[in-house]
Amino acid sequence: MIEWLPYEENSFKKAEIEDKPIFLHITAKWCNYCKKMKEECLDDYEIAEIINKNFIPVHIDRDERPDLDLFYQKASYIIGQGSGWPLNLFLTPEGKPFSGVNYSINEGKNHFKTMIEKVIDLYKMNKEKILQRSQTIVDAVKPTMVMPSEIRQELLQNPEEEIVKEIDFEFGGFKKTPKFPIYAHIDLLLWRYWIRPKPWIKSAIETTLKSMVSGGIYDHLEGGFHRYATDRAWLMPHFEKLAIDNAWHIINYLDAYNILKDPFYMDIAIEIVNYLKNNLFSPEGYFYSSQFADPFYYTWQEQELREISDMTITLVEGKAMIGERFVLIGRDRELIKQLKESFILKRKHRQSPETDKSIYCFVNGVCAEAFIKAWRIIKDKNLLNMALSAIDNTLRALFDENTLYRTKKIHALLDDYAYITSALISAYEVTSKDEYLNKATIITEMAINKLWDEEYGGFYDSEESIFSIRHKSIHDTPYPSANSIMIINLLKLHAIKRNEKYFDLANMSLKAFSNLASPYLSPYYIKALLSYFDLLTLNFYTTVESNIGKATIHQITPFTVIAHRQKDGNYIIPSVGSKYFDQIYEPEELAKFLKL
Repeated sequence: MIEWLPYEENSFKKAEIEDKPIFLHITAKWCNYCKKMKEECLDDYEIAEIINKNFIPVHIDRDERPDLDLFYQKASYIIGQGSGWPLNLFLTPEGKPFSGVNYSINEGKNHFKTMIEKVIDLYKMNKEKILQRSQTIVDAVKPTMVMPSEIRQELLQNPEEEIVKEIDFEFGGFKKTPKFPIYAHIDLLLWRYWIRPKPWIKSAIETTLKSMVSGGIYDHLEGGFHRYATDRAWLMPHFEKLAIDNAWHIINYLDAYNILKDPFYMDIAIEIVNYLKNNLFSPEGYFYSSQFADPFYYTWQEQELREISDMTITLVEGKAMIGERFVLIGRDRELIKQLKESFILKRKHRQSPETDKSIYCFVNGVCAEAFIKAWRIIKDKNLLNMALSAIDNTLRALFDENTLYRTKKIHALLDDYAYITSALISAYEVTSKDEYLNKATIITEMAINKLWDEEYGGFYDSEESIFSIRHKSIHDTPYPSANSIMIINLLKLHAIKRNEKYFDLANMSLKAFSNLASPYLSPYYIKALLSYFDLLTLNFYTTVESNIGKATIHQITPFTVIAHRQKDGNYIIPSVGSKYFDQIYEPEELAKFLKL
């Protein structure tokens, strides 16, 4: 067995004392290739012995430390071996990368063994050159400094056009493969369509959201999306299912239903909600992070299909196969509904994919956010209770008065602060409980203290620097950038608490990233910019149980925040910035004001 050490100072000291390079191995629990590499290469006695004898083996879980993963993925690109997981790099005792080796199923363990032996010889014979090369690689990873500028309002002039240029109008998503869902882009396109309906925006949205369901990336039996597809038509998935992916899918499909009024989107959202409830909501009352890839579990032999029905032939095709096993394709949802019980009965005889039962702050933040939105539209109170349970239990496990944690013993990163704060604000909006607002404020202040860039504005990804490098991003990946979410959080806190500090910080963040942002690379920044100019505050002078309170909570419009004031009346006063509108007493008046 390989004697893995954590990524920490003691591991580097050990490498320095023993004068050995570090073998860095970065994996994700849900990654099928990572599992295959372990089984084929790293569990091999001879390879393990070579690594233990000649290297200091260090392992990183990319879900725990995406900041480290980002640094070394960039280094891997510079070295020339691309990126992805598992990532295998060779480092100097300081931790600076100088070479790497890709894992390939086709090449096998002998190739891997040959490559690591070459690195051993290289390190022994060319140590001085290796040290120089490693510093050159580190220098190349350093981000280019982009100075803040005034807010560019021109970014709001038809931002959808830049996105739609990249849309594959036959199968949806973007034109490049592999194909990842485009959560942030769909989010912006939906709200732009709500503001100014254009048929080609609707086409881009519908083609994407419906084509994904028509393909094999969606699990048509138990609900939920796999992480991504390897082909243009969404037929061949990578079979892992991540909670954060499915939470964003819920948000996209609910917003699509809310805006486009097509019940298809509601049906899919409900199926994804049920998948998360049944598979990733823990008995302890929070969301697990992922379900592992298992191609066998999700695929079918021809004989199995024929045993279910002669009609199943219409649900598969030759382009979506692993060996002789078929991926189920969703082009006939009615037939799938008719045969679903028979399919599930057969699937129950298989071992379910493993689940990563770790508790992550960012995962529970976005899942809670999705479930609150689902409750507001679907009106199933259980969904709100699950969301609040996830928030409460996550903070009970990962938050104390001085520290927010990402997962147990790992300090929070920016996405943890951003997602849990956003969920807390949403919980405050729909419950009026000050405890959620107070925690949102405390956690935001912690993010400002630990991650704020005092010189140029914006938030760094983590407290730690890696070789004096701290990363700060506004680009969506395709998850919305944590900096964009933090800008929206700050704007909402300003609207609720009337504290100008939060507005000023949001303004500084927008300026910090103004020269980096574009609709294609950072659509959520555009959403934050729209919120900066047009955030509508619905000031509650009523309770959430009143008719007008319920009507407000159970409708969703863009760029809106609920602020609970005195409960001394039965009305709502809308405001945008310093401009206040007339009091609204009845749901019909609210609908007319919001142009619903």
